[in-house]
Amino acid sequence: MPQKKWKFNIIDIIAVVLIAAVIFFVASKLLSNRGGEREMVTITYQVIAENQPVEMYEAAQQYIPCKIMASGALYDAEVTAVEAEHTLVCSEGTWVEDPDHVDLLFTVTAQVEKTAVMVPSVGTQEIRIGKEIIFKTEYIEFDPAYVVSVEYT
Repeated sequence: MPQKKWKFNIIDIIAVVLIAAVIFFVASKLLSNRGGEREMVTITYQVIAENQPVEMYEAAQQYIPCKIMASGALYDAEVTAVEAEHTLVCSEGTWVEDPDHVDLLFTVTAQVEKTAVMVPSVGTQEIRIGKEIIFKTEYIEFDPAYVVSVEYT
């Protein structure tokens, strides 16, 4: 029985071109992030955890400086300071200091990727003023906490 010779037709050519284009596209996407250095920007931001027991201030101080954590991984962000501000409560129509509670103000310095539109994120959390976040390190966690300032350097 004689064997048939394989002949290319227009459908075969289109299929080969499409397969080559897909392979080229996938390879370029995979290799585009390798070898090229991403430009990084340093940001300093502050996070407030409101109405915390006074003891939390002393407990948090002993673990500073420390790295920011999310999803079980440490990130290129470090808590550099914590301050305690008096929590104010309304008592009989006037604002007074609550002797048992403080608002904790944490300062964090982080390296984030520079992008065309600066919406920095540490881990999966976007860092924007007013944003509610889970503030977490290896030893400290406050939920909710709020970003109150962001400075780019």
